[in-house]
Amino acid sequence: MENLIFNANLQEFTQKIDYITSLQIGGKVTPEKAYKQIEALYKQLDKSKNTLNIGTNKGI
Repeated sequence: MENLIFNANLQEFTQKIDYITSLQIGGKVTPEKAYKQIEALYKQLDKSKNTLNIGTNKGI
């Protein structure tokens, strides 16, 4: 079950990254702002991974 939840989180992460990079390429946001937004999204994804115990023996 945890893997399914993380997979959904990962898909959402990639969709948001695509959106942010499109905005940056289109000149709507600065590279610095895009980087900070992506960094925040990555931290959320990492927190989700840790909360769900993905990649550890705890989830087994």
